[in-house]
Amino acid sequence: MNKSKNKAIEYLRLFRLQTAAVTASTCLIGGLVMNQRDLFLLFVLFLVGLLYHIFGFVLNEYVDINVDNKSKDLKDKPLVSGSISKVNALFVVGFSSILACVLLVVFFQSIFSILFFAIALLLGGIYDVYGKTLFASDFVLAGGFFFLFLAGAATVSTIFPILVYICGILYFLQIVFNNAVEGGLKDIDHDALGGGRTLAIRLGVKEHLGKLSVSNSFLTFAFSLRVVFVIFLIFLGLQLEPIFWSQKYLVGIFLAVLFLLVSFGSMFKFLQNTVFDRGRLKRLFSVHEISSYSLFLVILYPFIGVNFSVVLFLLPFFWFLLLNLVLYGTLLEPRV
Repeated sequence: MNKSKNKAIEYLRLFRLQTAAVTASTCLIGGLVMNQRDLFLLFVLFLVGLLYHIFGFVLNEYVDINVDNKSKDLKDKPLVSGSISKVNALFVVGFSSILACVLLVVFFQSIFSILFFAIALLLGGIYDVYGKTLFASDFVLAGGFFFLFLAGAATVSTIFPILVYICGILYFLQIVFNNAVEGGLKDIDHDALGGGRTLAIRLGVKEHLGKLSVSNSFLTFAFSLRVVFVIFLIFLGLQLEPIFWSQKYLVGIFLAVLFLLVSFGSMFKFLQNTVFDRGRLKRLFSVHEISSYSLFLVILYPFIGVNFSVVLFLLPFFWFLLLNLVLYGTLLEPRV
């Protein structure tokens, strides 16, 4: 019994399931902004996003085995430790992608939705396979999330309002930041040892004997991404009538400013780090990602309703905390 339980936990770790709810919400929010309100169909969209998450992370783990082997901090990862075989990992990759396509075909019969999802799979696969060597590959992965969002929206209609494109671009910008900035810092030690050509390395970020050196070029890149992200958030609020930035939404404006300050505050902290402490970095990344996602939802809530916004806020948050606790024994620091 314990052996089966341990094996199940190893697979859930391989799936990076603690962050899956945020990925899965991409498809779900795509449907919501197009006024999809059927709870069962929204659940199907959540499953499609969940399967995309599993596809992407398991393939990434499979491709990165040799690089991860060079880091003493990652020796307990399922494929590195050998607790799950490479053959089984490839089976999961194939099964999750096929099952997601089947769900779209059975429940939505939308050619454009399937096409957008197929593009998302292709871009995600390119990132996983060539991400360490292809220049600016983080933009490729971000493109995958842009099309994943469109796949959810297209299940309702392909006549997209500008709101859909703004939300898709916000996802694009957030994923670029998550991977190029946060991921680049987190993995700088073994990426460099493995000959990686990530944006962080190309922009001059270095780690040596536990010391972290963040270049001015990298700082400029990171802050520029966040400024553009905030600009598109402002555009998102302008799609309302009256606009979000009016007296009608004073509580929302207060929450938006609060989450914006937390987001930028946590970003300042991890970009100013001079000691390479992966654990501390991951805790700061968690705070930054949660606050950025919350900021997006606060401005989006007039479009999708308070109830859905509350669920979308609480679900990823408690999902992340609970699964971290179950899988790693900690709330904010998964061993990834």
